[in-house]
Amino acid sequence: MSVYITPYVNIAVDTAIYASGDALGEKNSFPNVPEHGTIMAVNVIDRDSEAVNLDLVLFSRDIAGTADNAAFAPSDAELSDCQGAVLVDTWKTFSTNSLGSESNVALPYWAPSGSLFFQCVTRGAPTYAATTDVLVAIAIVY
Repeated sequence: MSVYITPYVNIAVDTAIYASGDALGEKNSFPNVPEHGTIMAVNVIDRDSEAVNLDLVLFSRDIAGTADNAAFAPSDAELSDCQGAVLVDTWKTFSTNSLGSESNVALPYWAPSGSLFFQCVTRGAPTYAATTDVLVAIAIVY
């Protein structure tokens, strides 16, 4: 077995207040992932230290996505390509930032194009100071 850890992907967030259930940033992707694998961990860097729980919703194919700061609303067809969702609710808060981390996720996936598409969904009401405050990476066993 091999392990692949993706580079962090910047989730360009809005500086207006979010509501729980809103799309956090635009849809995005982890490119160049193995076609088949198991997601074992998710890490989220929060440079603003909001430390608000979020879902990382993963798709095997590209989706239209939901506009940032709008109620997350995938279509029925998009949900057919959903590989699952990981709730990030374990946070380590530091002086000016925080790290959300979920381990032992064990979520199998299939990415026929070599990319895993995703959208983050907030489970709180954060207000970020800058648009570059949230970054996400995953660890894959394949």
